[in-house]
Amino acid sequence: MGASLIYRVSRGFCRGTILPLLRFRVGGLEHVPASGGVVLASNHQSFLDPVVLGCGCPRVPVHFMARDSLFHMGPMGWYLRATHTFPVRRGGADRAAWKRFEDLVSAGEAVSFFPEGTRSPDGKLLPVNPGSGMLLHRCPGAKVVPTRIRGTHRVLPRAGGFGGFRPVSLAFGPPVDLAEEWARGGDREVYAAIAAKVMAAIAAIPPVDGLDEDGSGA
Repeated sequence: MGASLIYRVSRGFCRGTILPLLRFRVGGLEHVPASGGVVLASNHQSFLDPVVLGCGCPRVPVHFMARDSLFHMGPMGWYLRATHTFPVRRGGADRAAWKRFEDLVSAGEAVSFFPEGTRSPDGKLLPVNPGSGMLLHRCPGAKVVPTRIRGTHRVLPRAGGFGGFRPVSLAFGPPVDLAEEWARGGDREVYAAIAAKVMAAIAAIPPVDGLDEDGSGA
Protein backbone atom coordinates (compact mmCIF):
# COMPACT_ATOMS: atom_id res chain seq x y z
CA MET A 1 0.00 0.00 0.00
CA GLY A 2 1.52 3.29 -1.09
CA ALA A 3 1.34 6.51 0.88
CA SER A 4 -1.40 8.93 -0.13
CA LEU A 5 -0.51 12.27 -1.67
CA ILE A 6 -1.86 14.04 1.44
CA TYR A 7 0.40 11.93 3.65
CA ARG A 8 3.48 12.66 1.56
CA VAL A 9 2.79 16.39 1.36
CA SER A 10 2.13 16.57 5.11
CA ARG A 11 5.27 14.60 5.89
CA GLY A 12 7.40 16.77 3.64
CA PHE A 13 5.97 19.96 5.14
CA CYS A 14 6.60 18.86 8.72
CA ARG A 15 10.10 17.59 7.96
CA GLY A 16 10.99 20.86 6.28
CA THR A 17 9.42 23.36 8.67
CA ILE A 18 8.30 22.09 12.09
CA LEU A 19 10.94 19.49 12.95
CA PRO A 20 13.96 21.77 12.33
CA LEU A 21 12.50 24.19 14.87
CA LEU A 22 12.45 21.31 17.38
CA ARG A 23 16.08 20.39 16.65
CA PHE A 24 14.69 16.95 15.83
CA ARG A 25 17.06 14.01 16.08
CA VAL A 26 16.50 10.36 15.26
CA GLY A 27 18.51 7.25 16.10
CA GLY A 28 18.42 3.50 15.62
CA LEU A 29 17.09 3.58 12.05
CA GLU A 30 18.94 0.35 11.38
CA HIS A 31 16.44 -1.47 13.60
CA VAL A 32 13.48 -0.73 11.32
CA PRO A 33 13.20 -3.43 8.62
CA ALA A 34 12.79 -2.15 5.08
CA SER A 35 9.86 -4.46 4.36
CA GLY A 36 7.37 -6.77 6.06
CA GLY A 37 4.86 -6.20 8.82
CA VAL A 38 6.18 -3.84 11.50
CA VAL A 39 4.65 -2.66 14.75
CA LEU A 40 6.24 0.51 16.11
CA ALA A 41 5.54 0.15 19.83
CA SER A 42 6.14 3.62 21.22
CA ASN A 43 5.76 5.54 24.44
CA HIS A 44 3.22 8.36 24.26
CA GLN A 45 3.78 11.93 25.44
CA SER A 46 1.86 14.29 23.19
CA PHE A 47 -0.47 14.83 20.25
CA LEU A 48 2.77 15.62 18.42
CA ASP A 49 3.93 12.00 18.62
CA PRO A 50 2.30 10.76 15.37
CA VAL A 51 3.98 13.61 13.49
CA VAL A 52 7.35 12.67 14.98
CA LEU A 53 6.83 8.98 14.20
CA GLY A 54 5.60 9.56 10.67
CA CYS A 55 8.43 11.95 9.85
CA GLY A 56 11.22 10.06 11.56
CA CYS A 57 10.43 6.51 10.49
CA PRO A 58 12.10 5.37 7.26
CA ARG A 59 9.00 3.36 6.36
CA VAL A 60 6.36 5.28 4.39
CA PRO A 61 3.55 5.29 5.23
CA VAL A 62 3.13 4.58 8.92
CA HIS A 63 -0.47 3.76 9.84
CA PHE A 64 -1.91 5.22 13.03
CA MET A 65 -4.79 4.60 15.40
CA ALA A 66 -6.66 7.57 16.89
CA ARG A 67 -9.66 7.83 19.17
CA ASP A 68 -12.91 7.66 17.23
CA SER A 69 -14.24 11.02 18.47
CA LEU A 70 -11.62 12.82 16.38
CA PHE A 71 -13.19 11.43 13.22
CA HIS A 72 -16.41 13.34 13.92
CA MET A 73 -14.77 16.76 14.00
CA GLY A 74 -15.59 17.94 10.49
CA PRO A 75 -12.58 18.10 8.13
CA MET A 76 -10.40 16.49 10.81
CA GLY A 77 -11.91 13.08 10.11
CA TRP A 78 -11.22 13.39 6.38
CA TYR A 79 -7.63 14.47 7.02
CA LEU A 80 -6.98 11.63 9.45
CA ARG A 81 -8.20 9.02 6.99
CA ALA A 82 -6.19 10.64 4.19
CA THR A 83 -3.05 10.31 6.32
CA HIS A 84 -3.51 6.58 6.98
CA THR A 85 -5.17 6.88 10.38
CA PHE A 86 -8.06 4.66 11.48
CA PRO A 87 -10.41 5.04 14.46
CA VAL A 88 -10.37 3.07 17.69
CA ARG A 89 -13.04 3.22 20.36
CA ARG A 90 -11.68 3.94 23.83
CA GLY A 91 -12.95 2.37 27.02
CA GLY A 92 -13.14 -1.23 25.85
CA ALA A 93 -12.02 -3.79 23.27
CA ASP A 94 -12.68 -2.40 19.79
CA ARG A 95 -12.51 -5.60 17.77
CA ALA A 96 -13.00 -3.81 14.44
CA ALA A 97 -9.99 -1.58 15.10
CA TRP A 98 -7.95 -4.55 16.28
CA LYS A 99 -8.85 -6.45 13.10
CA ARG A 100 -7.79 -3.46 11.00
CA PHE A 101 -4.49 -3.32 12.90
CA GLU A 102 -3.95 -7.06 12.42
CA ASP A 103 -4.80 -6.92 8.71
CA LEU A 104 -2.38 -4.07 8.05
CA VAL A 105 0.47 -5.88 9.78
CA SER A 106 -0.36 -9.11 7.92
CA ALA A 107 -0.25 -7.16 4.65
CA GLY A 108 3.31 -6.05 5.39
CA GLU A 109 2.55 -2.51 6.50
CA ALA A 110 4.08 -0.45 9.31
CA VAL A 111 1.64 0.42 12.11
CA SER A 112 2.26 2.58 15.17
CA PHE A 113 1.03 1.57 18.59
CA PHE A 114 1.09 3.20 22.04
CA PRO A 115 1.13 0.41 24.66
CA GLU A 116 0.56 2.90 27.50
CA GLY A 117 -2.78 3.85 25.94
CA THR A 118 -2.61 7.51 26.96
CA ARG A 119 -0.24 10.48 27.04
CA SER A 120 2.27 10.95 29.83
CA PRO A 121 1.93 14.29 31.63
CA ASP A 122 5.63 14.56 32.44
CA GLY A 123 7.46 12.45 29.87
CA LYS A 124 7.99 9.50 32.20
CA LEU A 125 6.81 6.07 31.08
CA LEU A 126 3.35 5.05 32.28
CA PRO A 127 2.08 1.57 33.23
CA VAL A 128 1.23 -0.50 30.19
CA ASN A 129 -2.39 -0.82 29.07
CA PRO A 130 -3.61 -4.38 29.85
CA GLY A 131 -4.90 -4.88 26.29
CA SER A 132 -1.55 -4.18 24.66
CA GLY A 133 -0.23 -7.70 24.99
CA MET A 134 -3.45 -9.15 23.62
CA LEU A 135 -3.24 -6.99 20.50
CA LEU A 136 0.37 -7.92 19.81
CA HIS A 137 -0.39 -11.60 20.35
CA ARG A 138 -2.71 -11.33 17.32
CA CYS A 139 0.24 -10.38 15.06
CA PRO A 140 2.56 -13.42 15.14
CA GLY A 141 5.72 -13.04 13.11
CA ALA A 142 5.62 -9.26 12.95
CA LYS A 143 8.69 -7.22 13.77
CA VAL A 144 7.80 -5.41 16.99
CA VAL A 145 10.18 -2.45 17.13
CA PRO A 146 10.34 -0.60 20.47
CA THR A 147 10.31 3.13 19.91
CA ARG A 148 11.16 5.95 22.32
CA ILE A 149 10.02 9.55 21.92
CA ARG A 150 11.55 12.24 24.11
CA GLY A 151 10.66 15.89 24.50
CA THR A 152 7.25 16.19 22.83
CA HIS A 153 5.49 16.60 26.19
CA ARG A 154 7.33 19.89 26.58
CA VAL A 155 6.17 21.18 23.19
CA LEU A 156 2.50 20.17 23.32
CA PRO A 157 1.86 19.11 26.93
CA ARG A 158 -1.08 17.00 27.97
CA ALA A 159 -2.35 19.86 30.14
CA GLY A 160 -2.75 21.99 27.03
CA GLY A 161 -1.11 24.99 25.47
CA PHE A 162 2.14 25.38 23.59
CA GLY A 163 5.35 24.95 25.54
CA GLY A 164 7.68 26.40 22.93
CA PHE A 165 10.10 24.88 20.47
CA ARG A 166 11.97 22.38 22.63
CA PRO A 167 14.37 19.61 21.53
CA VAL A 168 12.64 16.41 20.42
CA SER A 169 14.09 13.02 19.56
CA LEU A 170 12.95 9.65 18.26
CA ALA A 171 14.90 6.40 18.73
CA PHE A 172 14.24 2.84 17.59
CA GLY A 173 15.51 -0.22 19.46
CA PRO A 174 16.14 -3.82 18.37
CA PRO A 175 12.95 -5.80 17.62
CA VAL A 176 11.48 -7.56 20.63
CA ASP A 177 11.69 -11.37 20.52
CA LEU A 178 8.14 -12.63 21.14
CA ALA A 179 8.53 -16.07 19.56
CA GLU A 180 7.97 -17.86 22.85
CA GLU A 181 4.79 -15.92 23.62
CA TRP A 182 3.41 -16.31 20.10
CA ALA A 183 3.93 -20.07 20.34
CA ARG A 184 1.64 -20.21 23.37
CA GLY A 185 -2.12 -19.85 23.47
CA GLY A 186 -3.54 -16.50 24.39
CA ASP A 187 -4.22 -15.98 28.08
CA ARG A 188 -3.67 -13.24 30.63
CA GLU A 189 -0.26 -14.53 31.63
CA VAL A 190 0.98 -14.50 28.03
CA TYR A 191 -0.49 -11.07 27.33
CA ALA A 192 1.14 -9.69 30.47
CA ALA A 193 4.50 -11.19 29.46
CA ILE A 194 4.29 -9.58 26.01
CA ALA A 195 3.38 -6.19 27.44
CA ALA A 196 6.17 -6.35 30.01
CA LYS A 197 8.78 -7.28 27.39
CA VAL A 198 7.76 -4.45 25.10
CA MET A 199 7.72 -1.80 27.82
CA ALA A 200 11.10 -2.99 29.12
CA ALA A 201 12.53 -2.67 25.60
CA ILE A 202 11.14 0.87 25.26
CA ALA A 203 12.61 1.81 28.64
CA ALA A 204 16.04 0.48 27.61
CA ILE A 205 16.40 2.75 24.57
CA PRO A 206 19.10 5.36 25.35
CA PRO A 207 18.75 9.08 24.60
CA VAL A 208 19.77 10.39 21.18
CA ASP A 209 22.68 12.86 21.17
CA GLY A 210 22.38 13.78 24.82
CA LEU A 211 18.65 14.56 24.95
CA ASP A 212 17.92 13.56 28.52
CA GLU A 213 14.88 11.98 30.14
CA ASP A 214 12.94 15.16 30.81
CA GLY A 215 13.23 16.31 27.23
CA SER A 216 15.94 18.92 27.68
CA GLY A 217 19.16 18.81 25.81
CA ALA A 218 22.01 20.66 24.26
